[in-house]
Amino acid sequence: MNGSFKYGEATRPDREYQSPDLYAVAYPEHLFPQAKSFWQHTGRGISSRYATYWLENAQFLQHSRLKSFSTPCGLPIKEADSAKVILRKRIATLSSTDTVHVRLENVYLYPTGMSSVCNIADKLQKLNTGRSDGCRVAVFGFLYVDTFKVLSRVYGFEYSLYGHASPSEIETLESELAIGVRIDALFTEFPGNPLLRSPDLKRLHELSERYDFILAVDDTVGTFVNVALFPFCDILCTSLTKMFSGACNVMGGSLVLNPTSPRYERMQNALSAEYVDTYFPLDVLVMEANSRDFALRVYKASDNAETLAKMIRKHATVSEVFYPKGDSSQHIYDSFMRPGGKYGFLLSATFVSPECAIAFHDALDVAKGPSLGTNFTLACAYTLLAHYNELEWAAKFGVVEHLVRISVGVESEEWLMETISNALNAAERQLGSA
Repeated sequence: MNGSFKYGEATRPDREYQSPDLYAVAYPEHLFPQAKSFWQHTGRGISSRYATYWLENAQFLQHSRLKSFSTPCGLPIKEADSAKVILRKRIATLSSTDTVHVRLENVYLYPTGMSSVCNIADKLQKLNTGRSDGCRVAVFGFLYVDTFKVLSRVYGFEYSLYGHASPSEIETLESELAIGVRIDALFTEFPGNPLLRSPDLKRLHELSERYDFILAVDDTVGTFVNVALFPFCDILCTSLTKMFSGACNVMGGSLVLNPTSPRYERMQNALSAEYVDTYFPLDVLVMEANSRDFALRVYKASDNAETLAKMIRKHATVSEVFYPKGDSSQHIYDSFMRPGGKYGFLLSATFVSPECAIAFHDALDVAKGPSLGTNFTLACAYTLLAHYNELEWAAKFGVVEHLVRISVGVESEEWLMETISNALNAAERQLGSA
């Protein structure tokens, strides 16, 4: 089923905007798990704004809509095109470093964070079409669940998982590469989610130069504001849905290519050859407006998170706090920190008993949900939400069942400390009653 839009004359561009076609895909009911997995992991669906506009304005539905106010309104195409340029310039400026000047043409926008990752995977597959041994990737660290699933399940890449992101695993990777194991790309996060460990990006970069594989880094948690990762990777992939927007009311993603990389031309040609702009205009306008104070919000949330991490670490019911500051990999994070940069807005904690973790989580009077990077503090039982059907596997990498993850917002420090204190007191009462 294919639909097209009507546009109001007031915002019609000089040449007609070619909206990507929309399709409804039918599948047998027994394939629902696979269909849901594809929709969830790839980020290739349409946004709620896109769906609402399409439902109200698709031409082939007009005959059934009798209300006088159902006349299609124009999409702000020109305004959205200008906003995309602003967004790309903003991201280019923020991701540039002392040695790498990112230009507008190095930045690609996507409607979701996962669709940006998916596009990397898609281009890897096409670059290696016809090769008998297919595409092989390395996954360094315990990555965001959808990233790992896209690579392993959706694209079916052969992969090596180095799930602890430890120095010994870099040694293992180097040894395997030295004896001829080939990888086309390595995916990692800086820092990781949910354990906030920072991989040794400089060593990984040395290996990528020596063995000519693409090094792709997700910096969503670290942010352009806190860390400067170029020139030590080829691609930065970022979920703009998170702290870049902050308002939890729009999705988006970006890819930034390192123009100094020896693999730049290959990547740029592959991405540009088939790039289709599917970022819905109304979403673009919201993202641009939300991200104007991105840096200020990152600094405030990071300051809050550092205060809370220190506070939680001291408590008798807490067994470990995962946060870049105080982690064994802090020296790595520090080496990439920008002047004035901080340690980020995300932290996780484990407790001395499952009962204490449950008591803390249930008493923590903040919003609960699986996202992160919202302007308001958001907590979740991360492992249960992201890895419910693979708890034992996740635990092998330190992501234990009763881990609590907290994305710290921009609220007042006093309110946050009181809120956390109340939750810690609940955990302490639980410990005392055991």
